[in-house]
Amino acid sequence: MEAHLYAMRNQPFSRTVNNFLAHALPLAEIIAVILLVINTTRLLGLYLSLLLMTLFTGYVLVVLLGLFGRIPCSCGGVIELLGWKEHLVFNIFFLAISIAAIRLHKYIHA
Repeated sequence: MEAHLYAMRNQPFSRTVNNFLAHALPLAEIIAVILLVINTTRLLGLYLSLLLMTLFTGYVLVVLLGLFGRIPCSCGGVIELLGWKEHLVFNIFFLAISIAAIRLHKYIHA
């Protein structure tokens, strides 16, 4: 947890925004998982997952465009070996999967 807080506080936003994101993002991710697990809320969970991935992909694009003035630290965990360009490709791949899952869900439940 301490590594997560350090990484979030190293982002190019104000301290207030960084602290908010450090708590709000994990909560949003947990909510998305809960929504995905429950049949009646799965579509909402898919949309929340798509929103989170879209926002993060936008963040990666802003980093790659150099709009922050500095490049924040890279990710940890499973994808820590990826550079920012590879991370963008990774995100776009999972955005496509999210969109496909939403379309499939709507097709199945039509």
